[in-house]
Amino acid sequence: MSLPNPQDPNSPLYQFIDTQPLSPYPNNPDSSPSSFTTRQLTPQAITAALPPVVTIPSHGLLNGQAIRATKFITIPFALATGMEQLNNQLYYVQGSTTNTFYLADRNSMPIDGRGFTPYIQGGQFTVAGTYLLVNPANFPPPGTLPNPD
Repeated sequence: MSLPNPQDPNSPLYQFIDTQPLSPYPNNPDSSPSSFTTRQLTPQAITAALPPVVTIPSHGLLNGQAIRATKFITIPFALATGMEQLNNQLYYVQGSTTNTFYLADRNSMPIDGRGFTPYIQGGQFTVAGTYLLVNPANFPPPGTLPNPD
């Protein structure tokens, strides 16, 4: 038995299997008991810039939302997506608009994509279900606030 190939977009490593039963309610957006649905989004464009700007029409992502980049591959060449430097990394959405956002790290610092290979097609961002609520740098160091006593 061989291990899944992370460069193969059809590898079982990247397959999401939802084993939850269908909801009996026709307008229920989520049929899982946990009320959490995995959302996977395929970009239309990504700039090799500081920061990389991702274009996904009507993505619905919010600033601070965590996403994992997968299926960004180099080989086989016929299926290459470009931007393979993004693969299997966790990023945070920043500068979110209706159709675009840019990639940031957990400290809200923009990712430097200037050395990345140009984006061709494909790849996938999976919503990780966590939010970066605040930047810890916005809080004063301990002991600097006035004592309320």
